[in-house]
Amino acid sequence: MPRRALPRSTAARLATAAATVALSLGALTTGTTAAHAVDPGASATPKQAAQRSASDISLVQANIYTGLTVPKFQADVRTVLGLGSDFITYNEAHGRHDEVMAPPGWGIYRDMTDRYTRETPVVWRTDRWTALDQGSWMISDWRGVPPGKQVELGRRWANWVTLAGVDGRQVSVVSAHFAPEAKGMPDLLRPSMKRLGLLVDRLSTQGPVFIGGDLNVHYPGAKFPRDIVEQHAIVPTYQALGGHFPTGDHRGATIDYVMGRGNGQLITEQHYPVELNSDHDAVYGGYRWLTDEPSDVRQVVSDPAGTTSVQRAAVTTLASAVRRAEPGSAVRIATATLDSAQLAKDLKAAAGRGVHVQLVKIGGRETKRELSLERLLKADGDASSWMWHCVRECRTTWRGHKLGALMMVSDTAGAWTVRLSSNRQLTSALLTQRTTITVTTGPYGIDEGKRIFASIV
Repeated sequence: MPRRALPRSTAARLATAAATVALSLGALTTGTTAAHAVDPGASATPKQAAQRSASDISLVQANIYTGLTVPKFQADVRTVLGLGSDFITYNEAHGRHDEVMAPPGWGIYRDMTDRYTRETPVVWRTDRWTALDQGSWMISDWRGVPPGKQVELGRRWANWVTLAGVDGRQVSVVSAHFAPEAKGMPDLLRPSMKRLGLLVDRLSTQGPVFIGGDLNVHYPGAKFPRDIVEQHAIVPTYQALGGHFPTGDHRGATIDYVMGRGNGQLITEQHYPVELNSDHDAVYGGYRWLTDEPSDVRQVVSDPAGTTSVQRAAVTTLASAVRRAEPGSAVRIATATLDSAQLAKDLKAAAGRGVHVQLVKIGGRETKRELSLERLLKADGDASSWMWHCVRECRTTWRGHKLGALMMVSDTAGAWTVRLSSNRQLTSALLTQRTTITVTTGPYGIDEGKRIFASIV
């Protein structure tokens, strides 16, 4: 079947839309690293940190030296709390009070069994997050006091909390502090990272995982366990943003980290150090969501073995979206086959009341219903209604999206407002086979839909 050209006005609008999407993607990619570049060796003052732009979600790692006086410790806590992050991971806090580290408006968790479990609290903003689960996880358990030391440096525990946000998203936060190298004690770095990786693997089934901690290893150095970190899909902000900075008074070393396992839902947006009285700087890590809020996404599942309404759930959802389209709005569909009697009828009715109906036919012969719809669109003389035949490379691209069908509906101003994705083509299979329709109204889902159409038209 020959590929038919779009009307000039339609083609121009599509080209403009594709260019806009490409530019916005480019801005996201380059802006993520360049816009938040940090002067290596320069630590932000609390005032400078407060002036930086806020991210969608953020974590501050703060190792506040255990030997600080109470006034200096409390001053550091005020600085850290004042950064306004979602989460804080403290280190060296075994002798400090919860009420200071987490005043009203903040929640805190740490296992209080002994000094080793108490040392790494997790703190969160209670106006944004609610704790769902928590626990403590052994990182290393080498017993014995190294020569010249006063405590068992090899005993390390990480505390973790799984939380639900006010928007319905769920994440986990881990606070960890690895053992340093010390005479008379084995090097525990790699075993510790393996244990941390196992914890992250478990928590990641609940959503993205954030880790804050003093790992006692210089990030650019050869000892940093990159292979283990990569094995568990953990990404330090230093890796994501392509730069690092000293994190305190350690001869320029970078040993404090904010890391994440985003599960494809987050992008690292910014990081910077903040000067403290402690011998460690606080480290701020900011992230941007790449997925819509759960409230913006819903799934409808049809089942041929269910009641009549359940059997027709997929068709009803798609048809209802077409029926709600107002005159002057647009309904755009991509599918290999449009042979649903209900949808074909509703699309014709929509075109009749002034809706711009646009069909991307993915190869193959046209069905009788497709031919009938195409004749109607031509007869209406609406330049914004059309049928486009996707062939050759276009079909390969479409198969890469792994969709049965994609529908988008705009408002009367031309802005896309809803996206409906089907795992099946628009045929009788919608009734005879279990079908899932994902309905998205959030900006990320809408943008993805626009990119899919731009790739095949």
